[in-house]
Amino acid sequence: MEKLICFETTQYDLDFINHIKAIRKEKAFTKDELSLKMGVARSFVSNVESFTQRHKYSTRHITLLAKAFGYKNISDLMKFPTPQYDKIKVTVKQTMNESGTKALRSEVILIEPLK
Repeated sequence: MEKLICFETTQYDLDFINHIKAIRKEKAFTKDELSLKMGVARSFVSNVESFTQRHKYSTRHITLLAKAFGYKNISDLMKFPTPQYDKIKVTVKQTMNESGTKALRSEVILIEPLK
């Protein structure tokens, strides 16, 4: 079973979440491990990386992330391209379990700028 979900966010938030996710995977941290290294609730990173949750990283989390990844300078954490747009609409295709209660896979299929 598949379903589409759409949400509005800023391109910066989406790009930053994806950037942190890539670093997390590169360093072989699970979502729970990164949450614990940051000193936040165990489910925090999982909630941030989920397309169905509205959790985001705040400026406070930037320092916690830099320390968790072992960066001496915050600027090392922030090395990703400047977003092209401000606000965007994101469409995600989710593959659900048989009962339709849990997303097994999520894939961004469309990003549209909002004016």
